[in-house]
Amino acid sequence: MKTNIKYLAIAALAFFASCNKQLDITPEGSPSAQNFWKTEQDAIKAEAGMYEKYNEEDYYGRGMFWFINASDDMVTGRNKPEADNIKNFNRNYIGGGYTESQWSMRYAIIKRANDIIINVPNISMDEARKKQIIGDAYFNAGLVYFQLAANYGNDKAGVPIVTPETDASVPVARANNVNENYDYIISLLLKAADNLPYFSEMKDTDYGKAHKTAAWAYLSKVYLYKKDYTNAAKYADMVISSGKHELLINFVDVFKAANNWSKEYIWSVVCTPNGGGTGWGSKLPGVMLTNKAWGIYNGWGYYLPTKELYDSFETGDLRREATILKPGD
Repeated sequence: MKTNIKYLAIAALAFFASCNKQLDITPEGSPSAQNFWKTEQDAIKAEAGMYEKYNEEDYYGRGMFWFINASDDMVTGRNKPEADNIKNFNRNYIGGGYTESQWSMRYAIIKRANDIIINVPNISMDEARKKQIIGDAYFNAGLVYFQLAANYGNDKAGVPIVTPETDASVPVARANNVNENYDYIISLLLKAADNLPYFSEMKDTDYGKAHKTAAWAYLSKVYLYKKDYTNAAKYADMVISSGKHELLINFVDVFKAANNWSKEYIWSVVCTPNGGGTGWGSKLPGVMLTNKAWGIYNGWGYYLPTKELYDSFETGDLRREATILKPGD
């Protein structure tokens, strides 16, 4: 009996020793802090991860565009309680998921950008690629912070600033005012511009990612919101004088797929046609078009321009016909 107990004890010790060895193995399945941030491919995947949220339906899919309903230039063509809440500035329930999830999605992008800023400098990889990815992280953080600040900040309170050094376990208070946000955004975009290449220097597989003049353009816009008109003009002039951009001769040509990457292009979100497994992509055409047997593509008719907007164009202004569909088109 004693012999059997001794053998059982030895077997148990061997079992637990084996378990401990298995638990010490670095996970090889899903990415984790232990097995990620090691290679150039990890850095490239992390960069792509920043853009994933943009394809969500509640973001650029159509969520952002519900805010237009609070202006005077759009009406909702169908019954939509969320749209009425936005239109009426109902503070109790503004837009439902279409708009409320944008706050968390933007901070998710900021978290991913901060992770890149912290970890990619330590990866052994092509230095030019590393510099571009870090610049892209600064740009995306600056972009979504600007959207947060412009939508939710004012002179009495800004939005929380989460930097790469912020302790994630400690709640972050709102900035004292929106200008604090703008100052931080400017610092991010300046670093982005320093690291990013010109669009003309990028491979076509990287089209849609941030580049140098896109950072300058957003610097101009942030300074404009900050009412620093001298610097707003400075960075706008830098975009113009770079020689990288010019207007197309015909306004209608801007919207043709063949001109997606024309010299008039500065930056836009690239949405996959069918979501690409990451979301719906842009549903804006379908949300705008009415279900009137247009032919190839019909829609829901939610976002409709007002008659006042149509009438605000001068007679003969070619931009009106390129911008607004009317009965008979």
